[in-house]
Amino acid sequence: MGLDPVAVRASWRAASGFAHGRFWPYLRASQPRAAVETDDGYLVAMVMDESQHGPLAQYCHTMLCHLRDRYLARAAIH
Repeated sequence: MGLDPVAVRASWRAASGFAHGRFWPYLRASQPRAAVETDDGYLVAMVMDESQHGPLAQYCHTMLCHLRDRYLARAAIH
């Protein structure tokens, strides 16, 4: 398949963190856009970095195509 297992795992972990409501993926896969000073410090506006999601979608697509091809090859034997 030609996928880098370290990159795939990192993308999967970030997606899993988002799905389970963890805070750390937002720090890893977001970009700060603005900061406003408040009485307690600063309020920072963050936006999702779409470049973090594209690779995961491509990894999933590649793996699903590979699995489909393997299934079809085995189904043709029987």
